[in-house]
Amino acid sequence: MKKIPYFLVMCFVCTLMSCSEDGDNNDGDTNNPMQPAARTAIADAAFEQALVELDIDDVVDGSVLTSDAEMVTSLVINDKGITSLLGISDFTMLENLWVNDNQISSVDLSQNTLLKFIFVENNALTSINVSDLNILEKLAVTNNTLTQLDISDNSALQVLQIADNTLGAIDLSAIPNGIQLNTFAVENNPLTCIKVNEEILNDIPSQWTKDANDTYALSCN
Repeated sequence: MKKIPYFLVMCFVCTLMSCSEDGDNNDGDTNNPMQPAARTAIADAAFEQALVELDIDDVVDGSVLTSDAEMVTSLVINDKGITSLLGISDFTMLENLWVNDNQISSVDLSQNTLLKFIFVENNALTSINVSDLNILEKLAVTNNTLTQLDISDNSALQVLQIADNTLGAIDLSAIPNGIQLNTFAVENNPLTCIKVNEEILNDIPSQWTKDANDTYALSCN
């Protein structure tokens, strides 16, 4: 009987081992668990409970599926005892937001660039960030404690209701004209000067409301 050369035997063994390893690797790929779905942290239980009531979330556990948050175009969550909207930035398709009659003290909406309507009246707002909201049409923050408000990026505004705050100044010069901004209410603020552009100054809309001592000017000190 002829002897099989040693190197041929080793080649055969190596081939078998290689096939076995490939099989193991393939099995491993098949059995890899799916990556968990991304979730958005919702710090305020009252906010999340409101999402549950709207069938956006299913249980109050501190987070919501990011994919579900990204599908929401309108949120009406008035009078829900909400103190924080942390997590709202992931609601990237949001166009309308109503959160009146809550206890929200601060909110950053600068990532929600599709917003057209924002109503945060009767809260405890000390700050609101509406930068980069280029298509925002209505902003209502009446009856809060805002000391400043930057609307320089909100040139599409048609309604601006900021009465009953603690604003020391407001600059409307980014608004093209008074015809577009058909509603403006600023009474009961400690400011005395409202900055506008020349086109607005020459034709102040009669329906705008302010305190009697407030004046419109191209420059406010």
